[in-house]
Amino acid sequence: MELRQTQRLTQKLSLTPLMRQSLYILQLPLLELKNYIEKEIEENPVIEKEIHEDTQWEKEFIKEIPSTPEYGTYSLGNEEEELDKKKNYQINLITKPVTLHEILFQQLHMHKLELDQYLIGEFIIHYIDDNGYLTMSVEEISKSLNETDKLKNKITPQQVENILSIIQSMEPIGVGARNLKECLLIQLKAKNKINTLTYKIVENFLAEIARKKTRVIAKKLKVEHSKIKSAVKEISKLEPKPGRIYSSFKEQLLDNGYPDIIVEKSKSGYEIIINHFNLPRFKISSYYKNILKSKSISPPTKKYIQEKIKSALNLKKALSQRSSTLKNVVQHLLRIQKDFFEEGDISLLKPLTLKEIAQLLKRNESTISRVVNSKYIKTNHGIFKLSELFTKSVKVSSQANISREAIKTKIYNIISEEPKKHPITDIKIARILKKENINISRRTIAKYREELKIPPASKRKYSK
Repeated sequence: MELRQTQRLTQKLSLTPLMRQSLYILQLPLLELKNYIEKEIEENPVIEKEIHEDTQWEKEFIKEIPSTPEYGTYSLGNEEEELDKKKNYQINLITKPVTLHEILFQQLHMHKLELDQYLIGEFIIHYIDDNGYLTMSVEEISKSLNETDKLKNKITPQQVENILSIIQSMEPIGVGARNLKECLLIQLKAKNKINTLTYKIVENFLAEIARKKTRVIAKKLKVEHSKIKSAVKEISKLEPKPGRIYSSFKEQLLDNGYPDIIVEKSKSGYEIIINHFNLPRFKISSYYKNILKSKSISPPTKKYIQEKIKSALNLKKALSQRSSTLKNVVQHLLRIQKDFFEEGDISLLKPLTLKEIAQLLKRNESTISRVVNSKYIKTNHGIFKLSELFTKSVKVSSQANISREAIKTKIYNIISEEPKKHPITDIKIARILKKENINISRRTIAKYREELKIPPASKRKYSK
């Protein structure tokens, strides 16, 4: 076999350091952003922590920084003006624990992957719910990525599956599973218990465990009942909802009122305020600007100072882009979800996806995912997770779609009005909804009921 040297021209999408920084800052919630800015100020000697007006000197210097297709041109904006409008707005600071999505993003970027693999991983993580379960199939993820990301090579379901397996190896163990069985099996694999009785029971007899049919399992496996009971006890120690250890963060935010965006209704309409409360403000040190003007400065020193100044201005640029992108997303949300902002009723939310907002803003869906992830919005009706304003549509008839939240509200209302001694079953709820031209299956009713943390009818029965 003859070896030959050949040249091949390929296209590859690569991120500049500025783009990487901008994307990273875009996904940071407010308190994490504060920590990030403080770290940058501490590490960059040319930055002074101070309120200042942008100077002509800075505007001229930043012309040297090329704009990118992802973020377009840049103008040094005075973001403090928005906050000055709300001088009396007081928010209590809290210590922010790490969220599930943040810890997964951190672990993902500890792996040495190609750019497209990172994009797949970040997309997957966005669709992992608060309990740690993946809410979108690998086929749907592959399709969405191919429709939204500007990659030369198509993403296959197998590529998504490969990245998902990496995420499923992360902490907390069991995260990224598509169902309870997979979640428990991942945990047993981590404990090196693949070829065990416990693993076999989880793989084949979860339904029997739920109904406490341990003797049936023993009979089918031809194993002593005591061993089955021991295995079931081991299974009970596994975590069915691996993400819930991080779920207290939402309640903490709601209690303390610490939003990233504030939407306030005024006589002229709605005002969108990007919350910069307690964020460090900074400027370029005049000392280093004067050193640059000196004729005696050595070339290496001059180059070093120029690089640090460019880094500081890149940070300003990324912060400005974060604010404008957040505002643009919320502007579209205000228009589409007008009824919700007026009434504060989540059942009034219209079906809306990240993809739809991405198309309106002419951005990638993964970019919008970064904007929405871990952000909170304060309205006249309370504080909500920004992602809660996006809800999938459910086809309820041949001519109509309705949001999942609207259906869940209807289910909640039906159950809240049921006779305590004769609770309504999921089948009966489906029949009631059918009379309202909402045709969904019993299994879907059960799924939404579980999301509402409402037990089945058999466990809601009032015995007295």
